[in-house]
Amino acid sequence: MASVWGELKRRNVVKVAVAYAIVGWLLVQVADTFFPALQLPEWTVTLVAGLVILGFPIALILSWAYELTPDGMERAKSVPLSESIAKVTGRKLDFVIIGLMALGILFLVVDNYVLDTASPFAGAEIDPGSLEPALNESPSTVAEVATEAPTPDRRSIAVLPFSNESAAEENAEFFANGIHDELLTQLAQIGSLKVISRTSVEEYRDTSKNMRQIGQELGVATLLEGRVQRAGDMVRVNVQLIDAETDVHLWADTYERELTMENIFAIQAEMAISIAGALQATLTPQEVAQLSEIPTQSTRAWNYYVAGNNYFHRTSDAGSSLNGLLAVEQYEHAVDEDPEFSEAWAALSRAHSTIYLYSGRTDDAALNSAIEAVELAFKLEPNAPETRLARAQYFFTVTLDYEAALQELTIAEQAWPNTADIFKTRAYIQRRANNWEDAAVNMTRAAELDPRNVDTLGQLLATNLHLRNYSDAERLNERMRVIAPESAEARLYQIMIPALRDGDFTDLRAALESQQRFPFALTNSWLTAINDREYETAIGYLDEWDSDADVTQNWYVPKASYYGVTYELAGQSELAASYFVDALTQVEEALRASPDDARLLVALAEIKLGQGERDEAIATAIRATQLMPRSVDALSATWIQLDAIRRVLAPAGYSDALIEQLDDYLTENGWWSIEGLLQDPRFDPVREDPRFEVLVEKYRRR
Repeated sequence: MASVWGELKRRNVVKVAVAYAIVGWLLVQVADTFFPALQLPEWTVTLVAGLVILGFPIALILSWAYELTPDGMERAKSVPLSESIAKVTGRKLDFVIIGLMALGILFLVVDNYVLDTASPFAGAEIDPGSLEPALNESPSTVAEVATEAPTPDRRSIAVLPFSNESAAEENAEFFANGIHDELLTQLAQIGSLKVISRTSVEEYRDTSKNMRQIGQELGVATLLEGRVQRAGDMVRVNVQLIDAETDVHLWADTYERELTMENIFAIQAEMAISIAGALQATLTPQEVAQLSEIPTQSTRAWNYYVAGNNYFHRTSDAGSSLNGLLAVEQYEHAVDEDPEFSEAWAALSRAHSTIYLYSGRTDDAALNSAIEAVELAFKLEPNAPETRLARAQYFFTVTLDYEAALQELTIAEQAWPNTADIFKTRAYIQRRANNWEDAAVNMTRAAELDPRNVDTLGQLLATNLHLRNYSDAERLNERMRVIAPESAEARLYQIMIPALRDGDFTDLRAALESQQRFPFALTNSWLTAINDREYETAIGYLDEWDSDADVTQNWYVPKASYYGVTYELAGQSELAASYFVDALTQVEEALRASPDDARLLVALAEIKLGQGERDEAIATAIRATQLMPRSVDALSATWIQLDAIRRVLAPAGYSDALIEQLDDYLTENGWWSIEGLLQDPRFDPVREDPRFEVLVEKYRRR
C-alpha cells in the first residue's frame, strides 16, 4: 500500500488531482456567476459542473499513465527512473497549485465583497445609470390583447405566492406577503413584460397543481416561486424562475441581507432586474429609476401598509364589507408611523373613495377622508403612479370629473403598464361616461392581467350585458363558473341571462324553488313571483325579509312599497293603500336628507301612483331621470331610467313619457331586452295599446 501511495506521489498524481480540483471549482464558480448575466440557460452551469466531474478521473488516469519529459509526453513505464524529471515537474506543480489557490481566494473576495457591494441594489443607495448598458440588450414587445386564450408571450410571468418559512412570530405571514406584493408592483412597472395580478395568483397558495396547469390557467409562459425566511435582524429570499410548459428552471438566486427597509426594497428591485434579464425584457431608464425608489424607511409603517392591502384586495366591494374598514384602519396606522409615506396615503384615499361610492355617495365622513388623503399623497409624491390612481378614483367617484380621471390614469399607466386596477378603473369611468365599447376593451385587458379574478370577469360580463351582447356574457359566465363553481354571483348571472334576453325565468324559478342563495335574492324572488302572477308567493318572500328597504347604488325600494305594489297587482287596493302610506313616511324622511337623490324620487313617484296621483307620479319619475342623465353617470342613469319605466310609467298606462323613455332605454345600453321586460305584469296597462305595440315590434329580436 505504501509503495502504491509512493508511486502516486512520484508520478505527481496527487498534485494533479489537487490542481484539477481547484481549476474545476474555479470553472464552476465562474460559470455560476457570469452565465446568468450572459442570459445563458441555467442548465449550462450544470453542464460545466458535469464536464468537470467527468474529467477528474480522466486527468488522474492520464497523470498516472504519462510523464512529462524534455522530449514531451511519454508513457510513464517507458521512462527509466534515472531519466525521470518527475521531481522537477512536481515542484512546478507546487507553484501552479499555490497560484491557483491564490486565484481562488481572490475570486472569493471579489465575488463576496467587491461585486456584492458594487451592485447598485446591494445597499441603501441605488445608481440606476450603472445598470442601463446591461439592461437594454434585446428588444421586446408587449403581449397583444385578445379575448381568447392566446399562446403565452415568452415575457409573460406570474409570481406565485411566496411561502413563509420564518419561525412563528408576529406578522411573519404579512411580511412574506409584503415581499410578494412589492415584487409584483416592481415587475408591473416593466412595460415589456406581462405580469399577472395578485388576485389571480393568490388561489395557487399551497396548490397541488403542476406548473404546466398553472401556466395554462393564467396564460403565462413563466412562473416565479419564492420562499421568505426572517430570523432576527436578517432576511433570506430564495426565488426560482420556471418555464411553465417544460418545468425547466430558467434562473434562481438567493438574497440574504440585514433586515432594513433599504435592503428589503433593494432585494425586490434586484430580483425584478434579474427576472427581466432572464426573460430578455428591455428596461427603460425611467423604469430603472422607478425600481430604485424606497417608499418608506419605517418597517412598522410598511407592515401596516401590507396588511391594509391584504384586506383591501380580499373583496371586490371593499367599501361594503368589514374588509374595507379594516383596510382603512391599517392604512391609518401606516401613515401614523410614517406621515411621509405617500403610497399609504394614496391607498387610504382609494379605500375611503370606495366606501363613499358604495354608500351611494352619502357617507360624508368617507368623502372628507378621501379628499384629505389624496391631497396629502399629491403633496408628497405628485407623479407617483399610486397617487395618480388615487386621484383618478377621487375624480371619478367624488367630483364625477371623468375627463380629469382619465388623464390621471394615462399618467399612471406610463409607470404601471401591467396594473389591472388601472384598466379596470378606466373601464368603470368609461361606463359612467357612456362609452361602453371602450369600457369593454379596457375591462378585457384587466381580465387578461387578472384572469382568475371572478369580480373582474363579472364586471366584464356586466359590461357585455349593458351592450346586450348576451352570447359573450354567457361565455364569460362559463369561465366564472369554471374558476369559482361555488360563486353566488356566477350562479346569479347564469340564471339571469335567459330572463334578460328571452324573458325566460325558468332557471331563476328553479333556483328559488331549490332555495339557492345568490345576490339580490329579494329583488329577483319577488320579480319572478309577480311575473308568474303568484302574488301570495311574492307576499311570502316579503314576510321572510327582515329589512325595511331594498337599497343599492341604483335603486331604493321600501319594503312597504313592495307590499303595496304586490297587493295592487293582486286587486287588493285598500290593503295596498295602507302600505303606501307607510312607505311615503319612510321616503319623505330620506328625501329631507337627500332631496336630489334620483333613487328616492323614483320611490316617491311609485308611491304617488299607488295613491292615485298619476300625473304627479309621472312628473316625479321624469324629474328623477333628469337628475341622473346619461351625460352625468350613464351607469346609474340606466338603472334609474329602468326603474322609472317599470315602477311608474308602465303601470301608469300609456303616455308620451313612457314611449320616449322606453324607446331611449332600448336604443341605449341596458341589461334588459324588450322580451325580458314584457313578462312584468306592471306592463299590463299598456300591453295591448297599438302605439305601445309598435314600439315593441321595433325592438323585438327576430
